[in-house]
Amino acid sequence: MLSFSIPTYNRASDLRTLLAELLDQLQHESQVEVIVSDNASTDDTAAVVQEMAELGLPMRYFRNDINLGPDANILQCYMQATGKYIWLFGDDDIIAPRTIRRILSALEAQEYDLIAINSYSFNGPYTGHRKFKPRSDLVLTSAEDLAWHLHVFMTFLSGFVVNKERADSLPHEPFDRLLNSSFLQLGPRLTILNHHRRSLFIRDPLIAATGNTSVSYGLYRVFGANLASLTRQWLKSKRAQQSILNSTIRTLFPFWLIGERFKLYKDGRESPLAVLRASFGPNPRLWLFAYPVYALPLPVARLWLFAIRIANRATRFAGLPW
Repeated sequence: MLSFSIPTYNRASDLRTLLAELLDQLQHESQVEVIVSDNASTDDTAAVVQEMAELGLPMRYFRNDINLGPDANILQCYMQATGKYIWLFGDDDIIAPRTIRRILSALEAQEYDLIAINSYSFNGPYTGHRKFKPRSDLVLTSAEDLAWHLHVFMTFLSGFVVNKERADSLPHEPFDRLLNSSFLQLGPRLTILNHHRRSLFIRDPLIAATGNTSVSYGLYRVFGANLASLTRQWLKSKRAQQSILNSTIRTLFPFWLIGERFKLYKDGRESPLAVLRASFGPNPRLWLFAYPVYALPLPVARLWLFAIRIANRATRFAGLPW
C-alpha cells in the first residue's frame, strides 16, 4: 500500500536514526516497503543500510554510480515505488512513534489524494519526539483550502503522502521537467491539486524536521524564481498559486533577510533583494513584509519582524487570504 522512499546522500548518521525508527514501527507491518536511494554517498551510508537490513528492516536499496543531483535522486525514488501511495522522506527528518500505523489506518478507512503531515523543526542531535497537544485532523475537499492551510509547506519533501496511483493516471507534464528546480516533489502534488477530490491534513506534528541553520545553496533563487515559475506553470488555480507564493514572501523571506543583515557581499553575489525583485517585484507583499526587514535600521527591522509574526498569526486565526 505505502512506499516509504528515502533519497539520501552523505548523511549516514541521520539515516541510521530514521531507519532505526522505521525498524521499530514496521515490525508487524506488511503493507509498507522501504526504499533507500543512495546518491553515490562517500560516507558509511551503505554500511548503515546493511546494518539495518541485518536487524530485520526489509529495504530495497539503490546506489547510484555517480551523484545525479537531488532532484534526479528523488525522481528515482518516485519511479521505483510500487505502492499505491508514496511518502518521500528526507534522510535528516524523523517520524514520531506509531506514525506509520496512523497513516495506514487513515488510508485503510478512506482513499485520499494527499495526506499532509504537520511538522516542527529542531537543531542539534535528535533526542526524542517533542510532546504536543493532540489536534483533530482536517479533511479538505478543495485545492484552494489545502493550499491555504499548507501554503509554502507544499514544498516540504517529507510532509506529504501522495496517491501515486492517482497522480500517475492524471494528465500532467513529465515530472522530469522539474529536474534541477529543487522541487521535483511538487510535480505529483500540483498535478493532484489540479484534479483534487479529498485530502487529509494531520495537524499533529508527527515529523521532526532538521532546521536550516543558514541560508545557503541559492535559497532565494530556489524559493524565488524557481518556485514562482513552476507554481504558475503547473498549478491551475490562481487562489492556490497565491496562497503558496504569498505565504513564501510573508513567512520565509523576512526571517531569512534579517540574517542577511549580518553578512557582507564581497564575493560578487547578487543581493537577495535583487533576486526576489525579479520574481515578486509587482507583489506588494515583497515591499511590505520583506523589504523593510532588509532596509530599515536593524533595531527597527527587528520590531518590523515582530509585527510580521503577529500579522501572520492573525491571518491564520481569521482565515484571511495570504
